[in-house]
Amino acid sequence: MKKLLTAAMLWLACLSCAPMAQALQMTLVPRGSYQIAPGGMLLVDLNIAGLQSGGLSTELGAFHLDLYYDPDLLFYLPGAPSGWGTALGQTGGGAQALAFADASTPGLLHLDEVSLLDGLTLGQLQGDGFRLATLAFQVRVPPFPAPANTILFADDILLGDAGGNVIPVALDQVPILILQVDEPGTLALLALGMGALAWQRRRGRLLPGRT
Repeated sequence: MKKLLTAAMLWLACLSCAPMAQALQMTLVPRGSYQIAPGGMLLVDLNIAGLQSGGLSTELGAFHLDLYYDPDLLFYLPGAPSGWGTALGQTGGGAQALAFADASTPGLLHLDEVSLLDGLTLGQLQGDGFRLATLAFQVRVPPFPAPANTILFADDILLGDAGGNVIPVALDQVPILILQVDEPGTLALLALGMGALAWQRRRGRLLPGRT
């Protein structure tokens, strides 16, 4: 986790030194709160914007990125409610796009999607910004001591248009998401209290003169 935090901070520092210009925006946005609880579920939308307003005036025909997260805290759920956006075409049924999510490496999720639609159709579907995917994670009970925060961030981002040409990536900022983690100590204290109550009741039944 410390390595993830260090890498993210170094990347942010490098970007702060780079000249600012019109660029794409790729974001990781949680559905609901920026606070997560062990044992719960985290849903994150991966969005892109600026395909038109960023000065590129292009459609998105394919993308790849690597998403890093803490595997001690988060477990990626490959099925629903994880899913792909529709702006590159349907990924099932009509087979208008091919999409793959590879989570075989702990803490690293490879996302790839390639549209089978032409540029005109994609232009009608997309507009300036849209959702690329929704990613679902099961929040695990982390080892002690529990982290106060956790980070998800994207790297190795590749974009292409409908013709297979590379779209230059000049992101305004790193696609990064910082979440606050509830202390599992609250859950542990609740379980301890329930256990003590059950033991007290059982002990009361075993005392002489009690039924």
